[in-house]
Amino acid sequence: MSHKQAKAAKRKAKLKARKFHAEQHRLYQSGRIADALMDLCADVLPEYVDDSRGIDLVGRNILWRMGMVAWNIAVTGRREIDESSINTMKLDVESRKMVRDEVNALVRLKYRKYPELRTSISNVSAVNVAGGAKLKVSLGDTFPAMPIPDFTDKPELLTPEQLLAKRKALGLSQVKFAAALGVSVKKVSAWEHGKAAPTEAELEKINSFTPEKE
Repeated sequence: MSHKQAKAAKRKAKLKARKFHAEQHRLYQSGRIADALMDLCADVLPEYVDDSRGIDLVGRNILWRMGMVAWNIAVTGRREIDESSINTMKLDVESRKMVRDEVNALVRLKYRKYPELRTSISNVSAVNVAGGAKLKVSLGDTFPAMPIPDFTDKPELLTPEQLLAKRKALGLSQVKFAAALGVSVKKVSAWEHGKAAPTEAELEKINSFTPEKE
């Protein structure tokens, strides 16, 4: 073997070794993040999973996908799920509130228990392995360390019935209520019929609003 061939073979061996170590690290990181995500979701698992008729992969997929959303919110330095993301879901107001609260609780737990894991998750899947459920994750980008956000409590989401009762207690029509809040009448109607929910800023206005004296 010539000197040139020997150098080429050495470079090839080094490249192969780097690829091997990178793959081993990816597998290790993937397993570590899968274990962490399962741990984050463990307390609420019974609410979503029913194994009475066999391994419930559907329930686990639903929960672990919610966990993935929470995980990615945390690794990108945000504090909670966007209201716009929730409002696009085809759910009633109560269900949207439940999803928001569940995801945001998982976000806080991620910051508290696994702040050092900063690689995002691009996909999750629940699989049946030897009669048991296993979580497989696909990794996304890795983000730099972010400061932990301020988790000051935010106003509770009001139900359509509560919003309607609030407006009536103030003695206001939808038109006057909308004008006082700086929103459209159509938006107020959507709130009261459960087709949309107020944003955080709108909730703060509603909760602090008192009608002006004429």
